[in-house]
Amino acid sequence: MKRRGRFLLGLLAGCCFNLQANSLEPNNHGLELNESYPERYTVRKGDTLWDISAHFLKSPWLWPTLWQANRQIANPHLIYPGDVLRLIWVDGQPRLVKEESDKVVRLSPRVRTDSAVATIPLASMLNFVDSHSVMSPAVFEQASYILGDQQGREAMVKDSSVYVRGQLTPGTVYGVYRPGEMLTDRFSHAELGQKAALVGTLLAGKQRGHQVTEARVSSMKQEMRQGDKVLPLTMAGGIAAFHYPRPGPALDQGYVLAMGTEGSVTGRHGVVFINKGHADGIRAGDLYAVMKPGPGVYDVTPGSFGRLRYADSAGAYLRTSGRPEQLPEEAIARIMVFKVNSQTSAALVLDNSELVQTHYPLGHVRDVEFGS
Repeated sequence: MKRRGRFLLGLLAGCCFNLQANSLEPNNHGLELNESYPERYTVRKGDTLWDISAHFLKSPWLWPTLWQANRQIANPHLIYPGDVLRLIWVDGQPRLVKEESDKVVRLSPRVRTDSAVATIPLASMLNFVDSHSVMSPAVFEQASYILGDQQGREAMVKDSSVYVRGQLTPGTVYGVYRPGEMLTDRFSHAELGQKAALVGTLLAGKQRGHQVTEARVSSMKQEMRQGDKVLPLTMAGGIAAFHYPRPGPALDQGYVLAMGTEGSVTGRHGVVFINKGHADGIRAGDLYAVMKPGPGVYDVTPGSFGRLRYADSAGAYLRTSGRPEQLPEEAIARIMVFKVNSQTSAALVLDNSELVQTHYPLGHVRDVEFGS
């Protein structure tokens, strides 16, 4: 029987121990198991180590740390879709091991075609960084831009020659960006940066007059237009190949500033911008909870005709009579920061129970209690 309050001392994945579970009581070392953790779990395509650990641990970010503590295991990260993981107890300590099949099947050697499970979905972050960024408005104001082409087209064509206002270095590949939404802090009203989408690249050619450079459209992600900004590809920066998730520092008035792409909501493995960056002590790998604000409620008053009212459906009289009482907020997602700018950061939604929306506040990651 599962016991509430059991604690996890180590998780050993990608190993094949022939150990039997025993009934010794676990020691309390502060790493709490979920109340509804499974005895067995079959790894599915698309799982990450974060996803798997979230089935067992209330603090899934401790999974990679505990793996590194088990250096006697050769390459413990190599688990694959279809592997069955089993929770056992050894000397009072829970362990997660890869279950062996009872059947003996003789096969000739073959190359495994599926990929080992990753710690976090690095591909989602790379796809984002390859296409989106936040830049200073001053960068766009001073940037070169596409004037047009010889055919008089507003939209450019791949491999065609175009003309750019500005002096570019011949033989250098430049990014072509389309400025998007200006991100403004809802509390300080300060401009934090401007979203930008990478629409393609240009290969700079020779100068064709004062402040005019000929270039060739070398790649396109989406339609490239007159007026799109031309900047060095290094302006957008990169991301770390490895991340070590851990709870981030406390934030004052931190919230989801915008989605990484279009729209106002996102879910698992979506990207969001938050209104905090280097200036606030944010680091890549910092974890935060996304909190869903509670609805406002007007309690029974003489003006409410003896009925409770949610603020969204309250009449004009109640709206002008006072502020509604806010019901408690709840944690609905966990996000991990992976790219930090001066005043903003990009974060990945690792798991969620509801869709994440703009303006949702950030809280301590330990406040998340939803199951996986």
